[in-house]
Amino acid sequence: MQLDTSKIRHLRQHKAWTQQQLADICGLSLRTIQRVELHGSASLETGRSLAAAFDTEYTALLVNAKPDNYGSNEPSSFSNSPNLILISVGMFVFGVLVGALAMLLLR
Repeated sequence: MQLDTSKIRHLRQHKAWTQQQLADICGLSLRTIQRVELHGSASLETGRSLAAAFDTEYTALLVNAKPDNYGSNEPSSFSNSPNLILISVGMFVFGVLVGALAMLLLR
């Protein structure tokens, strides 16, 4: 997986940790931390270890990860999704048809 090198470095420096301290916290080698901060390449296990150390989801450390909107008042993009609206309308129409069919059969 490809991790965001600047995000990893920023999080580490924000906590005032050295690369060695981060390695010790994650149970990784210093060389692994250096490689991640330089190239961003890491295994899933390494990504999860780093995420646990930074108390975040590992997907937030990925390249092109969207910022975490947890706690914001902005609506999520999923709730405004055209697909969600289409699914909701489809389920409503299906419910109306099933209800009408049930009423016809119960006459």
